[in-house]
Amino acid sequence: MDSGAAKTCLVTGATGFVGRPTVKELLSKGWRVISISHSSPSPIQHENLTHITMDLHNTDDVAGLFSDYRPSHLLHLAWEATPGKFWHSTNNFTWVSTSAHLLDQFVANGREKAVLAGSCAEYKWENETLYEDVSPVDGDTYYAASKLAFKSLAGVIAKDIDLVWARIFFPYGPEEDSSKLISYIFREISANRQPSIQTPDRAVDFIHVNDVALAFEKLLSASENGTVNICSGISLLPHEVAIECARLLGRTELLGDLLTIVARTQTDVSICGNRKKLSVAMNGTKPVSLATGLRTYLSLDD
Repeated sequence: MDSGAAKTCLVTGATGFVGRPTVKELLSKGWRVISISHSSPSPIQHENLTHITMDLHNTDDVAGLFSDYRPSHLLHLAWEATPGKFWHSTNNFTWVSTSAHLLDQFVANGREKAVLAGSCAEYKWENETLYEDVSPVDGDTYYAASKLAFKSLAGVIAKDIDLVWARIFFPYGPEEDSSKLISYIFREISANRQPSIQTPDRAVDFIHVNDVALAFEKLLSASENGTVNICSGISLLPHEVAIECARLLGRTELLGDLLTIVARTQTDVSICGNRKKLSVAMNGTKPVSLATGLRTYLSLDD
């Protein structure tokens, strides 16, 4: 059952928010893809796609998976991601050992390159631009501490192959969980209401999920190794997002108050990544603007 192809990528978490567009992107660029999910069927049908439902915590099944398929590349996205709960869930601990075994089996089968999904939550959030190899880290949640623990293990396990640790910032898109900030703001503006924001003074680095998918494909293909931020390089306050939504949806009656709020808001925390390393891997390709990214939400307003 060896795939035999030079470019075959096994993708875990393949039916998740980031996984779905990433699988599509890989297939569009000529990759053979083995997509893995715990229980969900693949929403994609493609001649170069093999979808497998399995429990990655089952170490025997994982060993058999790599022995049978021997993918040349690994993109590991699966992790504890329950909205509102993942920060302090003890499931994070299980994912450290599961991910370490997964990577170990990939390396043991003589494979080429692994790209592992980290998070901007690993950084200490202050007001400085976040650089991969310079900025301090701060594992002050179960989620962040577990990601950092796996990063350390991965560096040992995969020392003899190409390895990228990809720190994703704040991905957004119309298929995100409805509780996510941009979806909430879009719904409120659509209903001609001012959104109620709990942290109006916190600016964050949003990147459209399709740009995340594009970045993963490039990182798998490129010679880049090490830690890489997947970010836009721009941080925005929640009410700045609301302004773009109001402009897109023609809610001009809300703009005055929104502009006033932004003018009066002093940013307390700015979570913004430096994207120089990513830009090199992507040959200078820039992410879409927020205004362009928000257009993908228009179906939510139907």
